[in-house]
Amino acid sequence: MSSSIDHSRSLASYRPFSMLIIGVSILVAVMGCASTQDRERRALSDEFDKWLGQYKDTRIIEKGPPDRCVAQGGGSEICEWRIDGNTVRYLYDANGIARRWKYMDRQLGEMKGAQHPPTAADHIHESEAAMWQTIKDTFDDMQFTPMGGR
Repeated sequence: MSSSIDHSRSLASYRPFSMLIIGVSILVAVMGCASTQDRERRALSDEFDKWLGQYKDTRIIEKGPPDRCVAQGGGSEICEWRIDGNTVRYLYDANGIARRWKYMDRQLGEMKGAQHPPTAADHIHESEAAMWQTIKDTFDDMQFTPMGGR
């Protein structure tokens, strides 16, 4: 009889240890998923950042023509490329050099990048958020023809 009691006590002492192992396993699995998304976001951000400071023509040569572009005030332009159902938009200055990007991903959410930190000169009439909203509204409201099409 005492051996079965000792055996029960022995099994009971493993229960907290088993719960700890299960808890740590769940934590590692959750952290692994989060870190995978973080790695994806960093990789995409690095890919988009490499085009900042580059001419629009350089991106077109390597990635193909944008799906659509719209002129902004002061000679700047916003061009959009669709990537696997997601969208990346670049803001090009009057010289055709990429200064900012914004990426919308259904799984990773919204990401942004800029060549340099915003300065007071960048905020002439609107905040950055308002500017991107205006750009989105412009793209959503307009009918575009493909580049090179009529």
